[in-house]
Amino acid sequence: MSRVLYLAIAIIFALVGLALHVRNDTYVVVDYVLGTVETSLSWVIVAALVGGALLGVLGMTSSVLRVRYANGRLTRRNEQIEREIANLRALTLKDAD
Repeated sequence: MSRVLYLAIAIIFALVGLALHVRNDTYVVVDYVLGTVETSLSWVIVAALVGGALLGVLGMTSSVLRVRYANGRLTRRNEQIEREIANLRALTLKDAD
């Protein structure tokens, strides 16, 4: 079910992108530090969206890595505590004999 939903969302985004490209086919001049380039407005919009997505991923990388490190540390600690509990239960059973 989720694959069908993802496919439907991808098709909708593709159609919206195609409509955006058709409606914004005028050329604009992009002036940046090293020079200028004349390109379609739709490509400027796509470049801005991709650049924003990349900056968002870059900004979240440190947070994600920090959480993964903490999760691994807590998982190892949990396994250690479970081993200690198992050993204590085994000792209690031996003492009862």
